[in-house]
Amino acid sequence: MAEVVLKYCPEYSSDLKNVLRDGIEELGGIKKFVNPGQRVFLKVNLLMKKSPEEAVTTHPAVVEAMVRLVQEAGGIPIIGDSPGGPYTVKALRGIYARSGLKEVAEKTGAILNENIEQVTVSYPQGRVVKNLTVTQSVLDADVVIPLSKLKTHAMMTFTGAVKILFGIIPGLLKAEYHLKMPDIDVFANLLVDICDWAQPPLSIMDGIIGMEGDGPSGGNPRNIGALLISTNPYALDVAACGLIGLKTHYVPTIKAAPERGFAS
Repeated sequence: MAEVVLKYCPEYSSDLKNVLRDGIEELGGIKKFVNPGQRVFLKVNLLMKKSPEEAVTTHPAVVEAMVRLVQEAGGIPIIGDSPGGPYTVKALRGIYARSGLKEVAEKTGAILNENIEQVTVSYPQGRVVKNLTVTQSVLDADVVIPLSKLKTHAMMTFTGAVKILFGIIPGLLKAEYHLKMPDIDVFANLLVDICDWAQPPLSIMDGIIGMEGDGPSGGNPRNIGALLISTNPYALDVAACGLIGLKTHYVPTIKAAPERGFAS
């Protein structure tokens, strides 16, 4: 069984960095995952232009805490995502500002990604796709660490450590995948394909305030009080579902992963 670290964190406080550091220490410490000089892409959830209080996007306090830990390890943190809608520099800047991440970058010196190039990569072992078109910024990174938001999801029941990686697919191409794959089980296997290609060495979930109801954007903020950390994104999602009382057999990505040999 993969290890998932659950840290009680009732609010976005100044102690958040220490809580996150303690959690990562239980998995070997930040220097196990980040080497000096490495470009570390912190793949956040920036679905759309929303404020942190709306619980749609990864909270800036969590992102800042992780940025500072990456810097302590000598890494170069790059914050980014490909939100829904057009993948343009103008759109990214607007979302960075509204979500609080522009301020994080100004305070810490982290880089906000504005590289909107994309590239198609081969993925012959994919079940649903044999090629993936991904953002160039992810390919340019030495390490990709997703920082997801704990939310329920109208289509996929739950969105977390696995589904967040759908955001490495650029812009409106995500909508094309949705149109081409209306079957939920097929789409779930696409998400597992993407996660398997990305191979994140560490996954972190912001469950301090999550979202319940009609997510990923139309639900209601819900106090949960947890940070979840794991080297296994599939296991992290299982643990998060257990935390909120969501039965995993309702979550298509969690069903798909073990069927393909990805242990949780």
